[in-house]
Amino acid sequence: MNTAIVLTAGFTWSGLLAPTLALGGLGLLFGVLLAVANRFFSVQADPKQLKIRENLPGANCGGCGFPGCDAFAKAVAEGKAPPNGCPVSNAEQKAAVAAVMGVEQDDVEPLTTFVRCQGTLENTHIKYVYEGITDCAAAAALADGYKTCRFSCLGLGNCTRVCPTGAIQVVDGLARIDQELCISCGKCVSACPRKIIAMVPASSRARVQCRATAKGKEVREACQVGCIGCGICQKTCAFGAITLVDDLPVIDYEKCTGCMQCVEKCPRKCIWGDLENRRVAFVDEIHCTGCESCESACKFDAISGEKLQPHHVDPGKCTGCEQCAAVCPTDAIRMIKK
Repeated sequence: MNTAIVLTAGFTWSGLLAPTLALGGLGLLFGVLLAVANRFFSVQADPKQLKIRENLPGANCGGCGFPGCDAFAKAVAEGKAPPNGCPVSNAEQKAAVAAVMGVEQDDVEPLTTFVRCQGTLENTHIKYVYEGITDCAAAAALADGYKTCRFSCLGLGNCTRVCPTGAIQVVDGLARIDQELCISCGKCVSACPRKIIAMVPASSRARVQCRATAKGKEVREACQVGCIGCGICQKTCAFGAITLVDDLPVIDYEKCTGCMQCVEKCPRKCIWGDLENRRVAFVDEIHCTGCESCESACKFDAISGEKLQPHHVDPGKCTGCEQCAAVCPTDAIRMIKK
């Protein structure tokens, strides 16, 4: 009986040995193949992107407007996002990211929050009385929200509840931001389910106040001031700073000069501009040499004068784009309030 047990046990182990060795061999083979594939087919990450990622907090909150820190780091490395675009980073982290990009933190354009909607209860009407959870995402899930515009701010306070400084209030069904209290932390950006709030350059003088990526007919029926994608702003812009994406204007702030022609020409008044503080060019005749550089740079025929004689600016035509001041070799042009 003991002999039978030994024979049975020996038979069992020898039967297991062959498949075990086979699986081990396959594993080794696949491991070698994966190593070879990784060696020859791997995509090398941008060193800048890796360094930027190292200096991000890793919150993956989406407050920067990208899916996560990895995506934001990639965008910064490619020049598609500002180095200070992470609202969660502290001053040291932002300075480190700026250093990776070869700029000083002080040279980086500060950002501010902006509500991209004018959907008050007057501008976009009520479809039904909502009595559910006080949450914008919950309201949006019920028949695209209780307002006639399916893109508009729902005003149920997701942004107000996360704001650490009390800078946001809901007035007439629309979020309003007090810029004096806002610290540009970006928490409201990630909290808004409809992405109504965005981070924009603080110095930007023209901003689109609409998120309706729909055809004109639908927008007209839903909101009194929504963008209908007519393209007048794009045609008006003399600097090619506006393009239409999904029937909605997108402003390239690298090209925008702040002339605010888009603000004036928009038939729906859905582009914001600080017209009250608009400036115009003024030529100091003492320093003007009449070189005509300013006249050539002006796209609005606002500057005139004889060659080698002091030039003059027509305040009625000047848009405040500052292109004349940028090219004046003698600094004879300064910008004054209109």
